[in-house]
Amino acid sequence: MVKEFSNENIKKVIQTRNTKIGLSDEGIVMVTYPQGIDETLEDAEENLNALDKICNGKKLPIFIDPGPHKSLSREARIYYVKHSPEYAIAVAVLVKSTFAKVLSAFLITLNKTINKGKFPIQFFTSQEKALDWLRRING
Repeated sequence: MVKEFSNENIKKVIQTRNTKIGLSDEGIVMVTYPQGIDETLEDAEENLNALDKICNGKKLPIFIDPGPHKSLSREARIYYVKHSPEYAIAVAVLVKSTFAKVLSAFLITLNKTINKGKFPIQFFTSQEKALDWLRRING
């Protein structure tokens, strides 16, 4: 069953400079980038600090909607991939832009080389399919 996420089923939300990170009532972390940004290592550090607070010591499924991202620095990409195993049991990324398609290929490669594939990453053109996949993984 497809269940859209709305403000009503997000329990906890932290807003950083460039993201909104929330925890759904189903235990899926929702990460959205509401505006086009050039993301730096400092942004990645701030976002993972917020993610740490949302996850509260648990590894959870994570949904990412990169929105109208402009760029993600090399340092930020590597930082995210290195630290993702601390928080993620799986990551689903919504891919709707050229930037997101390029980023997705890079993240798959980094996850395989740095993390040795410790958790699955999948890319979707539909939020509904991404969330259904995360629900199946979350059991």
